[in-house]
This record gives sequence, structure tokens and C-alpha cells, in this order.
Amino acid sequence: MPDWKLSVRERLRYKNIDWLMPSVDAPAILDKLGVEDVSPVRGGEIRAKCPDHALFVGRESSDPAWTLNVKTGETFCFTENRGSNLLWIVSRMLDCHPREAVKFLMQADSEIAESSLEFARRKKFRKRVVPSEYSEYGVEGDSIPTIRGLSAIKRDMESPYMTPEAYEFFMRPPGKLPTLIQKETVDHYKVFLRTWGDYANRVIIPFVQKGELVGFCAVDILGKKQWLAEHPLKTERDYKKVRYPFNFIAAGGPQTHMPDGCLFGFDDCTRGCDVLCLVEGAREKMKLLQEGFPNSVAILGGYLGDGQFRLITEIAPKRIALMFDGDSAGRMITDRVQERLSRNYVRDAIIRCAVPSGKDPKNLQRSDFQTLIQRG
Repeated sequence: MPDWKLSVRERLRYKNIDWLMPSVDAPAILDKLGVEDVSPVRGGEIRAKCPDHALFVGRESSDPAWTLNVKTGETFCFTENRGSNLLWIVSRMLDCHPREAVKFLMQADSEIAESSLEFARRKKFRKRVVPSEYSEYGVEGDSIPTIRGLSAIKRDMESPYMTPEAYEFFMRPPGKLPTLIQKETVDHYKVFLRTWGDYANRVIIPFVQKGELVGFCAVDILGKKQWLAEHPLKTERDYKKVRYPFNFIAAGGPQTHMPDGCLFGFDDCTRGCDVLCLVEGAREKMKLLQEGFPNSVAILGGYLGDGQFRLITEIAPKRIALMFDGDSAGRMITDRVQERLSRNYVRDAIIRCAVPSGKDPKNLQRSDFQTLIQRG
């Protein structure tokens, strides 16, 4: 692993490098790095094959679908739909500190050896460590897998990690109030950060049920505004705060890994408990656990499937508290889930918790949860 760290000020300084680019001979730098199919500068941009394509997708770039803005240093790979800048590309390819990358870009005296350059030029080049502008440690692995489905997450969970910076991004997203989830709760679920692939810049929350990994969700840590800036070809409709893998259906179905579906937090619950809290998302469940309510599960959506209902009957709670968001969508989910439960539970056994309008359970405290259950 790299033994260097970046301060917040340094990270911001290296995020935008328009201050540096007037001193950079971009074509000469690309030539030093061995970048292929470099076109002449046109309209302030250079087009070429993506220099660090193999680090992210595990194979060499086959098309010159990568652009570099010679004024701002911003880069974009249209094949991966991923943006970056020239400084971070140099840092990734040469495995050097950004300060050394600055010297290299300015073609000043640098500690980067010629052997390192030759190593970076090798065809089908692979690296064990991928530095990222969102983590000073990067990600460890013998190879960079293609990020699809549960098998890749299972492999990654063998060495989960979470940097303090990743924790801060997740707990206090830019421009939003803190979620107040304690780090111990996060560690309990082995939450970790993805820095490349389809789930780049997202915190992964694995779903473990009956001791088996059955799915996960990926929570964005950038915020909508920054995510759109990182993905210039996308629109607001494409943005999702929480994403699930393509082969995961929480409530059960033909593509679901577990035939009974998934209730996040099922393994935490005590059989025959007095009250079982049902919430919509994983973060709400984590908040309830933090506040002393382990007997709570997330249905991971707006529907309660038959398989999920069978899991609830395994828990066999005396009462069930429906604790969904305090908006129109949350009330619709409450009505839908209550109708499903009423087929097997008497009315008095179902508690409708009136979450305050405009809030959701992860914004509440222990006393709020107790009040909601007692009033219900």
C-alpha cells in the first residue's frame, strides 16, 4: 500500500489542476507514458486510448475513446463513462504521490525512475494498488475484477476496509445533515467503499441472512451535484442515491439469490420478540440498531413479498411496527404492507408509526422511536 496520505486541502488542490496545466506539455507527457493513438490537439482536447483503462476494467483499451482537456487537465473515458484528471492518472500509473506527479507533469526534477516509466508502458499492465482521489489508501487485490453481481462482492469482502475519509463521506454527505449512525454499527456490517467500476464512489452495505451473503446495496457518497459533474453524459433521471445489483430482488422472485427473499437485519432479531420494527432501507435499520432496537428489519423497497412474510413468521413477533418515511410515498408503503400483514395478523398486532412529515427513521433518536411505538 502507498505510505502517503493527503490532507483535505491537498485533495481539493489536486481535484482541479487548471492552475497546473499552463506548465504542462500534454502531448509530451502522454508520449512518456506510452499512451497509444494520440491525436493532435483539436478544440482544446486530445483524443487517445485510455491510459489507465486496464486498472479499472481489467483489459486494455481498444478504441481511442478517451479525451484530455489541455487547459483544465480534465479527462473522460467514454467507454467506462468515468472522469478524472491528468494528475491522478499519472499518480495511478506510476504509483507515486500527487506531489511527485506534479513534478513529473512539469518535467522538473523528480524521483520517478525511468524503470517506473518503462513498467507503466508495458502492454496489459496491471497494478495491485489503485490510488483514488477519494481515498489515500486505494484498493487491494491481485487483479481488478469486472464488477457484476454478488460473486465480486464476496471476493472483496475477504479484505473489507473503510478509511476515515470514506466514513466521513458516508456519515456526513456534502450539503446534508449527519445521519448520526455510529461507526461501530457500520463496522458491524463490514461497510466498505468501492473506488472503481459500476459502484465507484459508493459505500457497500452487504446483506447477510442466515449466515450467507444474499445481496448488497451501494450508497452514493458524492451527492447528486458532484455525481452529475463526474458523469457528464448522465441526467438527473440517471442518478440513484442507493443502487442494487442487477440480479437482486429483495422481496423474492425468479432472479433472487435466496428463494425467501431478503430481510436486512434478520439475523439480529430475537425469536418471539415483543415488537418487530419494519423499515424501508438499510440505513434506517442501521439507525434503529444503533439506538437500541435490534429487533428491526428492512424490506429494501416498497413491497413485502411472500418470502419476506415467511421470514417474519420465523421471527414470530407479538407485534409489528410499520415505520416508513413520513411522506406520501411512505404512507402508501405503510398501507400496502399493512394490507399484506392483515391477512395473518389481527389489527391490534400491527402498529402504524406516524413518522413526522418530511422525515424518515434515520433522522430520529431513541426517544422518538419509543414514542412512535407507544402511540401506535
